[in-house]
Amino acid sequence: MALGKLKQVGNINPKLNSSESYWFIKVQSDYGQEEYWLLTDRERTRFRDRAAKNPEDITRDLRRGRFFIAANAEPKPNAKDSYYTLTVHHEKQPEAWMLSDYDLERIRQRVEANAEDIEANREKWLADLLD
Repeated sequence: MALGKLKQVGNINPKLNSSESYWFIKVQSDYGQEEYWLLTDRERTRFRDRAAKNPEDITRDLRRGRFFIAANAEPKPNAKDSYYTLTVHHEKQPEAWMLSDYDLERIRQRVEANAEDIEANREKWLADLLD
């Protein structure tokens, strides 16, 4: 799967109060570590809305699927000092996202708890090598 390309996938083993589906995405940190994420519709909307409200903070590196730390240029009261920014694509349309440390930790916990969804949707090693 290409970096930063969103794909909606079903939740293989839904637990009580969990989503029936997730947005599956492969991303890469600014230091080169690749990760797979599972996000809810609500999170996707929140990340897009945060980026739309803070265009001055969006990283100008528009390489799809790579996330970077960006300083909060005009922080509002109780706002974070920095956010993770990235650009993703859904149906060839770019979306800018901004995530907090808490958002990133929550996504990583979900991935850990839903390893079966990652394994079912990630590409095989050869496709990953060619990415």
